[in-house]
Amino acid sequence: MTDDDIHREIFEAIIDGRLEPGEKLGQDELGKVFGVSKTRIRPVLHRLADQKIVVIEPMRGAFVARPSVEDARAVNAARQIIEEGVIRAATRAAKPRHLKILRQIVAEEQGARDRRDGGHAHRLTGEFHCELARITGNDVVAELVRELVSRDSLVVALYQRPASSVCSLGGHTDLIDKIASGDEDAAAHAMRHHLQDVMDSLDLGDEGRKAPSLATAFAHLGSRS
Repeated sequence: MTDDDIHREIFEAIIDGRLEPGEKLGQDELGKVFGVSKTRIRPVLHRLADQKIVVIEPMRGAFVARPSVEDARAVNAARQIIEEGVIRAATRAAKPRHLKILRQIVAEEQGARDRRDGGHAHRLTGEFHCELARITGNDVVAELVRELVSRDSLVVALYQRPASSVCSLGGHTDLIDKIASGDEDAAAHAMRHHLQDVMDSLDLGDEGRKAPSLATAFAHLGSRS
């Protein structure tokens, strides 16, 4: 397993909600999970810290980032500002092949929800927004959106109401339709409404759930120790 593989596994475990906000990421335990030395784990954790989804505290170690209520509001506001511009640019740049990719993502997400694979569905929700950013052709914008989507995934893991569904499939389908129409203003309005729906799905008085063990989060890998 390469360092990139380890990074991807930890990143996806966080985004999927298998690792909860605030959970300690012990280097020794992660080393056992992945069958590598802790010296291999350390730079991966620093890389995740650069992405703002892990925090490293002196003398305490690494933890999954635990966004505050203020963070939750700030991240959503940033997404609304940036992704309104993204969808305007995407509406101007989109070709039929781009719309096909977006529709494929929505179809895959529907399949994941039908299988009750919430983690994969949530990852595809983020991928939809990242793909919109890639359509703009601006790599800097795409990276900014990816970081914001990752940080928002932690917010959702911590604060989403149990019965709600963040980033509805209907909302994504509506965004595709607006892009296909070529109407930038309608697309921008739909994006603002869509991201406000994400915000409205949160219970910002909820402090989240008890985290499972690291071993449980990576149980699909099998024993590597």
